[in-house]
Amino acid sequence: MPSYERTSVAVSGIPENRPHASYRANIDFVSPAAQRAQLAERGQCFLGVSLENSNFTPGKLAAMLRWIARRFSRCTVLVGDSIHRITLASTRSLSEDEALSQALALGDRFIADTRALFAAERAQTEFTFLRCSEVQQWDSYARHHRSLIDYHRADRNFRESVETFGRRYHGRYSDELTEADLERRIERSSQYFLEESAVFACLAQQGLSVMVYPGSFSTLSEITGGRHPGAPQELRRLTVVSLGLRRR
Repeated sequence: MPSYERTSVAVSGIPENRPHASYRANIDFVSPAAQRAQLAERGQCFLGVSLENSNFTPGKLAAMLRWIARRFSRCTVLVGDSIHRITLASTRSLSEDEALSQALALGDRFIADTRALFAAERAQTEFTFLRCSEVQQWDSYARHHRSLIDYHRADRNFRESVETFGRRYHGRYSDELTEADLERRIERSSQYFLEESAVFACLAQQGLSVMVYPGSFSTLSEITGGRHPGAPQELRRLTVVSLGLRRR
């Protein structure tokens, strides 16, 4: 779940966007594209949640939940708490311990503050919260993470794809950063991608092979499209659904 989104954030970690606007969610793209027609046949999906991200205001989140409820009977809500520490440490000059503590607290508050939105769709879909911090304790996580780190080091095309995303994103703020700070943020962005991808692989291994997210995943879409054959097979078998959110 792409990090480093800049927005105004309430105490709960839910971005402020008042008054709450009404949105409609639609598919921007599916990777692999051939899987688009079979999405509803899967029965279940997981929704990736990025903390302190403007795509998760209450109005936008409600639109995503309505979209999911029309298509899936079960949805695991993957809250990116522990991986958000990377963003906090990089952008707010926090220690690793401080960043992790704040990230976990933001994850808890997101769950507490959005329960009513999920409850509104429970007649159609069973929503279950799962934190990245939980998945990162699984034995399978360590294996997938190690595999991705090794592949990132060994394969130039994969490494360049991961780093290009970070460079393109952080390049927008290059006037505010020294060259050394920019390179550090790009390195941390790569760390974020490898950790979150290992989490995704764990969920895919458990049968959650459809990921829904309001945004794009360039490298992950390349993996699902067959461009990085050395990536874990669980990621290569994943279907990524990118949603667009538009005001009514």
